[in-house]
Amino acid sequence: MMATAQSPTQLVRTLIDVSRFDKYNCLFAIFPGVWSIFLAAASRHADGVHLPSDWVLGRAGLAFAYTYLLSGAGMVWNDWIDRDIDAQVARTKNRPLASGRLATRAAIIWMLVQYAASVWLMDRMLSGQNLWTFMLPLTTGIILYPFGKRPTTRKLGIYPQYILGASSALTILPAWASVYGDSVAPPDLLAKCLPLCVFLFLWTIYFNTAYSYQDVKDDCRLSVNSSYVLAGQYVHGLLLLQAVAVVMVIPWILHENGSAWLWFSWLGVWTAALAEQLYLFDTKDPSTGGRVHRRNFALGIWNVLACFVELLLVSGSLDMF
Repeated sequence: MMATAQSPTQLVRTLIDVSRFDKYNCLFAIFPGVWSIFLAAASRHADGVHLPSDWVLGRAGLAFAYTYLLSGAGMVWNDWIDRDIDAQVARTKNRPLASGRLATRAAIIWMLVQYAASVWLMDRMLSGQNLWTFMLPLTTGIILYPFGKRPTTRKLGIYPQYILGASSALTILPAWASVYGDSVAPPDLLAKCLPLCVFLFLWTIYFNTAYSYQDVKDDCRLSVNSSYVLAGQYVHGLLLLQAVAVVMVIPWILHENGSAWLWFSWLGVWTAALAEQLYLFDTKDPSTGGRVHRRNFALGIWNVLACFVELLLVSGSLDMF
């Protein structure tokens, strides 16, 4: 399909559109890194290591920026690979590549610009240490994700939500590494991050299963692979199991912390919120999957605030207020 001619202003809007920068979707990618910066800094303060607040906020800003741009690049890659499928799905047929508003060449250039900027920002966050140790697995996840929707991967027991969940979890490691530096050996760092990685993996599978259910009719017609296919008519039960798994991992994250604030703001609030989401979801109304997705975005924002307050509590900075 030939791309339509656009003015510079229209092209900018189209590039923003193809990266989903005009929507909240890309902001899901920033949660693991920003949470991790605040939690890692709180952990270091608890160990008696003082970290200047401007340094911590700077690291959080870099985590935000690199994950946001990397997600934008991933959106372009996903839409390029899926452009023919998207053109046949009601919710996605007007996306820039599927509709022909954006040429493939322009999209690829835009994707590479975002990716290069993301690499540079991660390098800054890590102070030039072990960049590709963390970036290569993330890049691999981005490349593989759209192929996870193909019927072939279903035969292998692989669903795109698994790939997305793993990619999301992997952004935790460079965030903790940027705060701890060389003071912790890699195996110990992995042990610190593992509970949060498992949580992110399970949570991403949960909210993306609900989100993708919006396209259930078109996905079935086009044989698009998705995790809800595994459950058949028992999608609600699948979401219940996924939500329970998410909640059960939270005590694993918090058991060494002892923070009453996090036990309330994380375990308490999330348990109530996920229960409300399960009540809201209706298999007869696929659009409720989108509403569940938006509520999880609100939970992600809430956890940014909760982890930041935890850092203030541990560092004693709340005494200033």
